[in-house]
Amino acid sequence: MNMQTFNVNHTIADGRDVYNFSAGPCVLPKAVLVKSAEEMVNYRGTGQSVMELSHRQDEFRYISTQTKDELRKFLKVPNTHRILLQQGGATMQYTAIVKNLIGMKPKRVANLMVSGLWSEQNRDEMAKFCKVNVVADNVKENNCTKMVDSSKWNIDPEGSFFYFCCNETVNGFEQNYETFPWHLIPKGMPIIGDMSSNIGTKPIPWDKFDMAFMGAQKNLGPAGCTIMIIHERLFGHADKDVPILCDWKLHEESPDTYYNTPAVFPMYVTGLNISYMNQMGGLEYYT
Repeated sequence: MNMQTFNVNHTIADGRDVYNFSAGPCVLPKAVLVKSAEEMVNYRGTGQSVMELSHRQDEFRYISTQTKDELRKFLKVPNTHRILLQQGGATMQYTAIVKNLIGMKPKRVANLMVSGLWSEQNRDEMAKFCKVNVVADNVKENNCTKMVDSSKWNIDPEGSFFYFCCNETVNGFEQNYETFPWHLIPKGMPIIGDMSSNIGTKPIPWDKFDMAFMGAQKNLGPAGCTIMIIHERLFGHADKDVPILCDWKLHEESPDTYYNTPAVFPMYVTGLNISYMNQMGGLEYYT
């Protein structure tokens, strides 16, 4: 079942006058903009704007459930991984990752690969809460012109997790999943990927990734919706002082997975857009 049925036999250029080719927010199909404009005033006959919906009423539950279902279909997410839709951007997950996972090993060390600006930011944020072991540093080694040779990588086998940014937009460096040396990461160590800027551009090896996170605004929707896709085994390990909005288990166990009031409109438009992309042919069409 689609969240919304669209006519995908549109004309070339989708009837738009202006295209935005910057990193974000992404261009949305005209059909998605038109539908969201219609339901801005009256959502599915409720007489309410979609922005006025309570996150405890059935109409919002429909938006939430359908958006997650469309995401699972588009990204081919297995049932072992749960999907959370929250706020705070991908940046808030820097803290959340540490506070939810660092206690999984007694040494409390984070393995992190620096491959550009975004992973540098994550390193600096994680360092506030734990020891960060830099596996490799593309910035210092070669100014992000290539990946540091894997023979030089320094992975702490007692690290709680392994993090890397899948695509560094500022530095122009993208990881290749097919040639990435997955075998170097100790078996059982959770692998975390920031996929904000290349989500929806290629298949994701979910057998490798335990947690992926992304701001929707690059490729999937408007700013304000943050997507976390988390393997079920990673819930329940948070530090006692985890910030309340960074607590994955708290969100997962809250009614409909929302502890506080979510940003309804960005989530709704994200769901519409992914529904549109699924009807266009899904991930295969865009890759």
